[in-house]
Amino acid sequence: MPPDGTRSLPSASPGAEGNVVSGERPPSRRQRFRRFRFIVYGVTALLQVVPALGASVVVSGSAAAALGALALLVTLRVLGAVVSDGRRPAVRVVVLDEPVLAHWCASLLATLLFLPSLPAAGIVSRLASLSFGSAVRGAAAFVYVASLAAAVWGFTAGRRRIAVTHVEIPIVGLDEELDGYRILQVSDLHIGNFDTKDRGFAWAARVNALAPDLVAVTGDLVTAGSTFYPDVAAVLGRLSGKDGVFVSLGNHDQSNPDALAQLIALEGPTVLRNSSRVVSRGAARLVVAGLDDRMTGRDDLARTLSGRVPGAPTVLLSHYPDFFEEAASAGVDLVLSGHTHGGQIGVPFFSKRWSLSRLARQHAPGLHIRGHSRLYVNAGLGTTGPPVRFGVAPEISVFTLRSA
Repeated sequence: MPPDGTRSLPSASPGAEGNVVSGERPPSRRQRFRRFRFIVYGVTALLQVVPALGASVVVSGSAAAALGALALLVTLRVLGAVVSDGRRPAVRVVVLDEPVLAHWCASLLATLLFLPSLPAAGIVSRLASLSFGSAVRGAAAFVYVASLAAAVWGFTAGRRRIAVTHVEIPIVGLDEELDGYRILQVSDLHIGNFDTKDRGFAWAARVNALAPDLVAVTGDLVTAGSTFYPDVAAVLGRLSGKDGVFVSLGNHDQSNPDALAQLIALEGPTVLRNSSRVVSRGAARLVVAGLDDRMTGRDDLARTLSGRVPGAPTVLLSHYPDFFEEAASAGVDLVLSGHTHGGQIGVPFFSKRWSLSRLARQHAPGLHIRGHSRLYVNAGLGTTGPPVRFGVAPEISVFTLRSA
């Protein structure tokens, strides 16, 4: 261990290479990323139009255009830093990155609201004897200011007010010694520059105060790369359950998953990668299994469930909820998933029906039932992309097993 007390990152073990298929090669990960970045930058440029138009209410048109150009340059610079793996000073994150990203989110929402607001601008121009151009500029200013207020709330209170959800899970034939057994789930921590190690420690304290029998962590532990692997390992090491802490990995954890798993194991939790463990309560047994990552093709459900004890209920940790149907067919009693963040942004009070995740046709957050099997999709604690939550609170889920 180095003198400063930090652990060095273990080296990656070589992975198996896929078969080479003749013909045109698919685009590499770097090429896909470049295309995605080009699209994001182009959209960002378009998003400066409505704020600049709104600014022309208080400054001249040329000054508003200059402010729009400046905002574009600063936003592009911040976006470039955000997608990198580098550790940035906390002061910069708070003073520059988050305000600029709040502007980006506000600009997006204002752009979506601007065209629907034009009929109202026409009515106002007639009633107030204003030119239509003045009313349009006023509408742009109004929708941007309202959108900025919503974005600021989403960057602050929206992502810090944690919802603790309690769910009872009936299991046919559950041993009486496991009746009342409490499993706590957290997911999608995304430890990084926005959701820091200190915030992760606060989450861990909140989890431990609930005194669970077992803690399940269902992937996306970091935001990107491997820089924050030691940080998230330290956070997971703070979690406490009477029968242990079990972790599965997600798609954001694949920069060096072997190294990450080693660091977490050094802190105490058990990382399940297509494997399972048996938890005992007296003569009763509970199987806790964890799938490896689907995006990289490392998942193997048959292998994951191969070590089950006959008659023992099974809890499966799967970052992706898409495995539910297959797991239910295999007799898994409870599948715990994340991945979707509940959309991060949704219509308040109706986010289970109308959110970004539902727009993408992903599983809704919350409980899903198929026969005797249950799936719970956790909304996660952290964020990806802009660190904003609106209408979708970060979540800690507590499951109480009951004999059906």
